[in-house]
Amino acid sequence: MNNRRKFHYIKIKEEKPKKVPAVKKEKSRVMKNIGNALTVVGTTVSAILLIFVIMMCIVITIVTVYILDFADNSYDINLRDMETKFTTLVYGYNEEGQEVELKRIASEQNRIWVDYENISPHLINAVIATEDKRFYEHQGVDWKRTVFSLGADVFNLSRAGEGGSTVTQQLIKNLTGDDEVSWERKLREIFRALSLEKKYTKTDIMESYLNNIGWGGMNYGVGAASQYYFGKEAKDLDIAEAAILASMIKNPSKRSPYIDLENCKVHQVDTLYYMYEQGYINTDEYMAAQKEQVKFAYTVYGDYFGYTDPRSVTNSAPTDPDADDPDETPRTAYRWDEYEVSQDWYVDAAISQVYQDYADLKGISVTSAKKEISNGGYKIYVNENMKLQKILEEKFKDPMIAMYSYDPNTEDEQLLQSAFVIMDYTGTVQAIVGGLGDKPGDNCWNRATMSVRAPGSTMKPISAYSMGLELNQITYSTMIPDVGVMVPGEPDPWPINNEGYTTGALFPAWKAVSESTNTVAVRVARLVTMPVMFNQLQSNLEISTLVPGEDENLSPIPLGALTDGIRLIELAGAYQMFGNGGVYYSPKMYSKVLDGKGKVVLEQNFYGNQAISSDTAWVTNRMLRTVVTNPNASAVHANLNNVEVVGKTGTSNDDKNLMFVGLTPNYVAACWVGVDDGSKLKFYNPKKPAVIWHDVMQDIEDTSIVQKFTADSSVEELKYCVETGLLASSDCKDTSIGYYRKSNIPTFCSGNHEEEQEKIKKEWDDIDENGGTRPKDAA
Repeated sequence: MNNRRKFHYIKIKEEKPKKVPAVKKEKSRVMKNIGNALTVVGTTVSAILLIFVIMMCIVITIVTVYILDFADNSYDINLRDMETKFTTLVYGYNEEGQEVELKRIASEQNRIWVDYENISPHLINAVIATEDKRFYEHQGVDWKRTVFSLGADVFNLSRAGEGGSTVTQQLIKNLTGDDEVSWERKLREIFRALSLEKKYTKTDIMESYLNNIGWGGMNYGVGAASQYYFGKEAKDLDIAEAAILASMIKNPSKRSPYIDLENCKVHQVDTLYYMYEQGYINTDEYMAAQKEQVKFAYTVYGDYFGYTDPRSVTNSAPTDPDADDPDETPRTAYRWDEYEVSQDWYVDAAISQVYQDYADLKGISVTSAKKEISNGGYKIYVNENMKLQKILEEKFKDPMIAMYSYDPNTEDEQLLQSAFVIMDYTGTVQAIVGGLGDKPGDNCWNRATMSVRAPGSTMKPISAYSMGLELNQITYSTMIPDVGVMVPGEPDPWPINNEGYTTGALFPAWKAVSESTNTVAVRVARLVTMPVMFNQLQSNLEISTLVPGEDENLSPIPLGALTDGIRLIELAGAYQMFGNGGVYYSPKMYSKVLDGKGKVVLEQNFYGNQAISSDTAWVTNRMLRTVVTNPNASAVHANLNNVEVVGKTGTSNDDKNLMFVGLTPNYVAACWVGVDDGSKLKFYNPKKPAVIWHDVMQDIEDTSIVQKFTADSSVEELKYCVETGLLASSDCKDTSIGYYRKSNIPTFCSGNHEEEQEKIKKEWDDIDENGGTRPKDAA
């Protein structure tokens, strides 16, 4: 069987293709091209968008990482512990014992911290009105201002109003010094401000802001600015003054009244309007503040505040209205160029001493100490006795106080210089003057503390005589030959006395002091020995100018021909021991120095050092009394009515320096007279310093009452024989009163005066043969 399928084929009719019209075919091709173009454009746009999205993702990722990193290291700051430079204040006490400010010290930034409650609310309001009107509303960043500021920057729009930074952001910038112009810095600032506001109150932030912002020049903070521009405390600023300070914040160099008074006035008025607009002042206050004739601390030029500063039209230097001729020109020898003096001689010296002591304490240079003190916000309390300082400065304003009589033959005269220092018996310096005439500026050369001069015979009591008594080598009346000694390098006996000769006679020790006999001083010095005297001067009396080796000789130590010389203040300090029982105190012009936190950094030492015993001090005191009472002595002109005076004069060998150190029961005072260039005095008068000393001290001391030194009870007052210096016996007709330590009372005179004198001469011959010291077997 055939199962095969059968297929039937059907024939289809063939048709010819239809022709498409030409127009329709052209349209199809255009649409196809457009489609292709759109495809390309779409692809390109998509690629661009994709790239943009990718870039934005990268940027967002970077910013996110930065923010997260910054958030992990959030801004941590203590507003009070920032290393901000603050002005150091110098205080003293007036005659009523009230604390008064004497000086402000600043080297880089004049800044004085003021607590929030001591800042005028007018200034706070003025700052908020001009710098950050939503200060109490935002959390550190004013987003509205920030966005507007960003848009203005992007589209280069000028903004006459406020900027984008809040008070908090400005504070961050001031504290960190981070002022880079970049979005990274702005971002850091924003997050730091947000962080700061979480840790501190608005009061803390405003307080820190007003104490750190710059107000022109070296003036930083409201405390310094208030004083600099208005001469008043920050709490006393009124509305008009507050508006001036607030308006200066954006540009203090151009809005300062001392630079552009007109511009200052314009911006003050703008600030007053902002305060009025925001409700901080009413209409009456607004109008009154605009009309107020604000008085500035220093000279301003112009009449933009309704008046003309009289200081701006005064060209002549201030004159003394009490002078016989107020217009008389000061002596040119004592006044240089025009200058401004803001502190007296005492404050100069006290600040300098603080710098030196601080440097010694810290082991740093004086320059470094000055920088730290000037920027550290310290409080320095000086010991100035303002009443005494005023008297002393008034005396020394007249150069004629030290002028010698003029030579009628040559009509020549010599104007000299002089210095003076007064201290009490605890080392507390009461008053000091470093020169004659007008003081030539602040921190000028002070001849009392800086100049080093040959002290001459003022060295004898503090080196030879007091130590001779202390070591029981001599007594008040020990007879000593006025004869030189043989020393290496000298062919003849040395030294000779100021008169140019020696007498060969025996002098009691007190008389040798009184008449400043060089030969006797050298003999006593040899008994004491050079190492003992040098140690006494350098270690116990703190004379800092001694040169080891060169000054360890007979000419420098007992006779005062020191290699470099001595400072007047150190010489006065060494003489304290003769009026206070033998105690030495380091001369101090300040009582204490406090740091910014109130901690004592430096403090005056009132314990002192027992340089000699009290009985030695009293015996020496009595010797020095004869320098003033002996008619032949050089200090008779120093005597004061009713007030006991002791002291010693000194003249350098070349007649270039004259000195006198005088003591009263209350004070030690030293005077120097000479010429700055070290030239020889034309008119030699060794009594001149004592005359000046008298002229000053008669106004310092109360001469209406009797004042005497307190005697040492352990010293015995005994009669001695004038011919032998031994205790007087019944056979001694010529006697006098002497003062003796109980440990070294002379024996009685036998009455055979010639024999006793021969014994004394023999004893000194033996001393000379032994090189100047007593033989060991001597009694």
